[in-house]
Amino acid sequence: TFDVALRFLRECPWKRLQALRELVPNVPLQMLLRGANAVGYTSYPDNVVYEFCKMARQEGVDVFRVFDSVNYDENLLLGMDAVHKAGGVVQGEICYTGDVMSAEPGSKYDLDYYLKLANTLVHKGGTHVLGIKDMAGLFSPAS
Repeated sequence: TFDVALRFLRECPWKRLQALRELVPNVPLQMLLRGANAVGYTSYPDNVVYEFCKMARQEGVDVFRVFDSVNYDENLLLGMDAVHKAGGVVQGEICYTGDVMSAEPGSKYDLDYYLKLANTLVHKGGTHVLGIKDMAGLFSPAS
């Protein structure tokens, strides 16, 4: 990750990416993009996210898995737009945060919630690939 390369390895993450691209020129490389947070832990100005995606694409990232830990669509759409403009493949990710099979009436995380979010990522975000990110391991086979 960029964080590990910078803080712990004291390396330039761009040089690491360049080296990987040279070693595997025909293998698509992918990365996680935290929407408006890019690869950090706070929201960044829009121009920073756009420039980061442009540079990441130039240095060899092909597929950008764009997610927001709380599924905030504005953050997702910003990251997705930045990837589109950079010429990358957008994989819009839905973070699975509740069990749709046992959702209580009135629960926010019911099937309609996920369908609405998927619709937003496909129709507003223009995602090329739609994914589900199950960070907590809640997505059971029955779901």
